[in-house]
Amino acid sequence: MLYQRILTAIPLAAFVVWIIFFQPGTVFFYFLLFVVLVSAYEWAKLAGIHQRLVRAAFSMVMVATVWLIQQYAQDYVMWIIYVAVLWWFSVTYYLKYAIPKAASSAFRADKLFAAFIVLPAAALAMHDIHSLYQGSAWLFYALSLVWVADIGAYFSGKKFGKRKLAPNISPGKTKEGLIGAVIATSVYTLVASYYFELDTEYSALLVLLSIILTFISVGGDLYFSFLKREAGLKDSGNILPGHGGILDRIDSVLAAMPVFIVGYNWLIVTTL
Repeated sequence: MLYQRILTAIPLAAFVVWIIFFQPGTVFFYFLLFVVLVSAYEWAKLAGIHQRLVRAAFSMVMVATVWLIQQYAQDYVMWIIYVAVLWWFSVTYYLKYAIPKAASSAFRADKLFAAFIVLPAAALAMHDIHSLYQGSAWLFYALSLVWVADIGAYFSGKKFGKRKLAPNISPGKTKEGLIGAVIATSVYTLVASYYFELDTEYSALLVLLSIILTFISVGGDLYFSFLKREAGLKDSGNILPGHGGILDRIDSVLAAMPVFIVGYNWLIVTTL
């Protein structure tokens, strides 16, 4: 299983790096639309839509929504992202105490509606990050910050984990793992600050943003674990051998990206 995960992860990571650093913004945006397409299809399943044609139709509607916003509603993009940020902060707090309902395959309209908050905001946020000055590097930093948080949480939780973070949703996650994730992302951010040639003040602000992103990325992970538990599913899909579905791999990313672009605009740009 681990061997299969590695065989999938290496070329996937290489492809993502190639798209981010060596392709123009237009190609990157259409790559995001493809990710939205597959993610929406999996999300519809988590929401209890069993007919494949209906899930496919929902995916197309979601892609069209993101495309139309990007093409004709640029003035509203940040407002859409702000809504998603507020939603993620609220959900992250709620999940600390949430108890999943008994597994059921019944249709849930509220879960389907949540996709319209999460998916467009994440895609548009990543597109905006990619469009920044040094955008490719900033986007890679934001994405890799989530990966570093996962690694830090895994090893710290495995070594020191005792106190459960959200036992009703994900018994394997611990408070010690979260602390390890914060330490790992803080150190990683200091290295990134050196790369971006930030002075002490800006480096401190970026570390603060990284800590916020770490908490929110954990919230994204817990939210999709919550959805899967209530749907009675282990994975959101099977498109990635050894990993499950697209949502299984980008759950934390979907939460972190809107928060990152808002934090970057508020904490970094306004102080430069």
